[in-house]
Order: sequence, then structure tokens, then C-alpha cells
Amino acid sequence: MDSRGGQAEGGDPDGESLPVLLRSWRRRMNPRSVPGLVVSGRRSEGLTQSDVARLTGVSERWYGALERGNEAEYSADFLDRLSSALRLSPAERRALYLKALGRPPALAAPPEADAVAEVDEALLQQFLENQAPAPAFATDLAWNVIGYNEPLLEWFPWVTRETNQMRWTFLEPEAREQLVAWEQDWARPFLGQLRYERAHHPKDEALLQLEQDILAGSPAAREMWDRREVVEHSHGDLRRLKLPYHRGAEVAVRIVALRPMRSDLLRVIVLMKDRGRVGGP
Repeated sequence: MDSRGGQAEGGDPDGESLPVLLRSWRRRMNPRSVPGLVVSGRRSEGLTQSDVARLTGVSERWYGALERGNEAEYSADFLDRLSSALRLSPAERRALYLKALGRPPALAAPPEADAVAEVDEALLQQFLENQAPAPAFATDLAWNVIGYNEPLLEWFPWVTRETNQMRWTFLEPEAREQLVAWEQDWARPFLGQLRYERAHHPKDEALLQLEQDILAGSPAAREMWDRREVVEHSHGDLRRLKLPYHRGAEVAVRIVALRPMRSDLLRVIVLMKDRGRVGGP
């Protein structure tokens, strides 16, 4: 709940609305960085509806109707022009398609629930154990940890008491000490991933509850949520940790993020230690 007694904006049961996302993406743009766009005065922050209409080749009235949430048959060509004009990331472009058309780009329909085969838990656990000495774990769609290997337990003992990766990151004080550059490198990307999954699975109750819990329990998360960033995953990113296991030494890891071929509702994460940057046991 927000301070006015109503539901926080992020708690919309259908996820973030298209008008809210469009206004946020438009306002973050620097009009002076757009080639060919004539800007009067000293305006340097945010595009107007007129600017976006001009850049996408539609009327201001037509674009304004889109930003008000009016339903229409939006073409993929227009959505791609809009993505380019607003400089959307691939994850943000996907969110735009999902909100405007109810499907991701390239007409790729999401898999039917009954077509997603169950993942063999024993095989998944064996895979995680085989990643040693690298810590490895698996989560479900709502970031509940459903499996991990021994190195992961050594690095993150909290996994035995808090089985949700997101809740630990935002609601446990120790996370800010152990995740180096907590806001920039961990919290903001996590919120972007949560927004991405909420756009893709707007009716998933576990994701909605996770979003509400984080925004209710973390003032910092509520402030960052207003940036309306959308992130698909952190695969390949370099992150730094400062864990008790490493006796206070800072350790850099490369995040390897995978999804099993037979399910898009699970994540497998392996933390590959970057020995060329920092030390540790």
C-alpha cells in the first residue's frame, strides 16, 4: 500500500500499464540527443507527445490516444519505429509488444502451459552439483530457490532460511553489505527483471505477491521502481561480492544465466569466479 492508503502503482494485478511505461520512456529521453529533432528554448529533458509522433510518422492525436491506453490494431512496423524512437532495450521492446498486442515480437506465441514438460528434478540437481566448485542454483519464475549445490550454500548460507533470492536482496540488511554496488549492479537489474516477468506473466499470483512484498518492505525499491527499467536477464554480466566466506575479500563473478530447454519458467544460475580481478578462497 502507498502512503495515501491506495495500492502502490507497481501492484496493478495486470502489471505496469502501457500508458505509464510510455510516459516514463518518453520523459527519460534527451531531445537534444535525437538527430533531426528541432528543440526550442533550453529544453533538455523528455520528449513531448508531438516529438514522438513526428519521429514515428503518426499524428500527435493518434499517438496521444495510444498513450491514453486506447485499444487499436497497432502494427509491428509502428511498434518497431516507436521502439527505435524511444531507444528501448530488447526487454523493453518485448514489454511494449506484450502490452500493446498481447504477444512478444516476431509473432512468437508463448508456450501453452500444458505443453511445458516437467523438468526432472534429480537431473537438475545433478547438473547443479556438476558445476562445482562454481556456486550454482535454480529458481522458479518468482525467484524461489528450488535447488543449489554445496558451493552455493557455502557462499550464501541464508538460502536455508530465506528461499527467495529477490526477498533476500531487498529485505535483508546483510544483502547490501555482501552485494557490492548493491543499487546499481544488483537491485536495479533485479527490479528490471521483475518488471519484465510481470509484463510477460501478468496473471501470475506469485510474481504479483513478490512485487508487492518488495515495494512494501523496501523504500529504496519503491524509489528505483519509478525508473520503470525493464531488463530481461543478467547473463554474462560481471558482478562483485564481499561475503563472509571470502573473509572480507572482494570477489568478482561472471553470471551465467540459463533456462532449461523444456521449460521457460525456471532459471539456472552459475557464478563463475573471475580470478583475473580479485582474490579469495
